[in-house]
Amino acid sequence: MVSRDTYVHLAATVLAIGTLAIGEYATVWDDGAIGVALAAVAYGIAFGGAHLYLAIRHEDGLIPAESRWRYVIALGVVLVAAVAIALAGDRAVGPASVEAISLGVIALTAVAYFLLEGRSGYRTSVGSAR
Repeated sequence: MVSRDTYVHLAATVLAIGTLAIGEYATVWDDGAIGVALAAVAYGIAFGGAHLYLAIRHEDGLIPAESRWRYVIALGVVLVAAVAIALAGDRAVGPASVEAISLGVIALTAVAYFLLEGRSGYRTSVGSAR
């Protein structure tokens, strides 16, 4: 039997493809800023839409809701940093470029995400072993 998670992921994927199709129909890809923003929204829906929906509804399913929230927050930070790179990557903030700052934010987000998920998994495994 197909799980509820699978149905929600399929719906999010269809929404993401629909978002890209609307962008193609409206020819927003010609305008850099709008095209980048729409692409980020489509990626956000595709990779995080189902997790956001299930986290809001507090449906654990295969993944705990707390892990879903951590994933959605990390994905949001990465998408915002990627948009910053695409739109202002060559500009500078003081001595550092926006691209360098954004890549640092992405790296720190990835490290923090893996550490938090590892800690959560460890606590779950220790708690279930007792």
